[in-house]
Amino acid sequence: MYGLDFTSAGNRFHEYERARPADPLGYAAESTYLVFSEFNRLRLLEAEFETDNRKFFAKPAAPADPRLKQRVLELSERTQQLAQAKLRQNPTDESALFALALINGILGDYSARVEHRYWGSVKYGRQGNDFARELLKHNPEFYDAYVWTGATNYIYGSLSFPLRLTGRLFGLYGDKATGEANLRLAAEKGHYLKPYAKILLAVAYLRDNNKAAAAALLAGLSAEFPSNSLFREEAKRLGASQ
Repeated sequence: MYGLDFTSAGNRFHEYERARPADPLGYAAESTYLVFSEFNRLRLLEAEFETDNRKFFAKPAAPADPRLKQRVLELSERTQQLAQAKLRQNPTDESALFALALINGILGDYSARVEHRYWGSVKYGRQGNDFARELLKHNPEFYDAYVWTGATNYIYGSLSFPLRLTGRLFGLYGDKATGEANLRLAAEKGHYLKPYAKILLAVAYLRDNNKAAAAALLAGLSAEFPSNSLFREEAKRLGASQ
């Protein structure tokens, strides 16, 4: 998936589901690949590295695929049913908590980037962050979960003071430095989401005008995933602009 080979990614996730039909993580992972394949088709991935919010939240280049959305919603329901069943048996089940964080995260991304439903995205984001925090409470070394705490802290910690104050009325708060530290932890020690944490950290560096750090991360991702031309081109562009 990180190499933009979505067909192969889908095949791997389907194999996982067939081998482990009761594991919610497989269905959450399938939803993730579907949403990012849609981002790729709609040319939204290129905007990931935009520091201008008007370009980052620009409308997609084409209409969204309603069949893909329906499949993602079906996978979300399946994920939640299986995960909640696991949690009823074991409230600290790590696979279930991670799957719930993942499915809420991807639904939030889709709501914001494709549908421009930002409050809906915030709701999903809060739910995903809650599951990630619960997971970290029981296992602080589940490093993938720091993606949620990192992104949430960075986003809300970067808001202007009036917006931060308004956000706190809705239970939204964050600290920018803590966010970057959590993202670095996921980027260094994560497993499934280690490359994604590096992408988010590169975006954070760009927004802080630290182009050298962002370029280094993207160059490393380009070497790891040579089929992803976006990493290569963005690293080259940043290197030339320094």
